[in-house]
Amino acid sequence: MLAREIKIFKFLVILNTIASIAITHQIILYNLEYLDYKIYLILFYGFIWFFSLYKIFYFSKIGLKLYVLLVTFGFVLNMLSDYKVYGSLYYFMTLFEHLVIGAIISLSFFSKIKTKFT
Repeated sequence: MLAREIKIFKFLVILNTIASIAITHQIILYNLEYLDYKIYLILFYGFIWFFSLYKIFYFSKIGLKLYVLLVTFGFVLNMLSDYKVYGSLYYFMTLFEHLVIGAIISLSFFSKIKTKFT
């Protein structure tokens, strides 16, 4: 049973990585002509985000804490952003990513996988 949950968890992390790449790509393309502090903040946040995904893929407890912290910060950023600017595909991808994030966090804290984090 644990082996199956681990496979599902790792699949969700990979799915989150793919969705995050698509979303980050969309945001950077939109803001590329405005090379200001926002683009550097987005790149920095993205780098830390992908680092946390890498760490939780290998069941790092620090990676999980960083992931939850970034999810919280990302939620605030999403509330402040203007979805209409990026289009419906971006909006769909963020909703899809949030579902995957919820599944990852649920498995991390409320399943047998929580014993794998060291």
